[in-house]
Amino acid sequence: MFHNVIIGKPLVTPDNLFAFSFEDWDKNEFNDTLFTDERFLPKVMVAAGIVKSVNEVRRNQPKLCRMLDKIDFEEVKWGKNKIYIAVGE
Repeated sequence: MFHNVIIGKPLVTPDNLFAFSFEDWDKNEFNDTLFTDERFLPKVMVAAGIVKSVNEVRRNQPKLCRMLDKIDFEEVKWGKNKIYIAVGE
């Protein structure tokens, strides 16, 4: 399961977003980060391992069925799990 997601190409380097230093990024956070171009949030959550299917998101949290089109950085919570999503260009 991933805890960090980078969609597209972020405006800032990922080590500045998700880690305290480059060494922390290299040793810890890089392996915990999913790089994707998918922008439909439920599909991103499935790819990150947070949920089993898109239909699970549609049934339980319909407000999360949206596209991530704008440059943004957000936290998505599902039960006890959180993922941090950086949306780039």
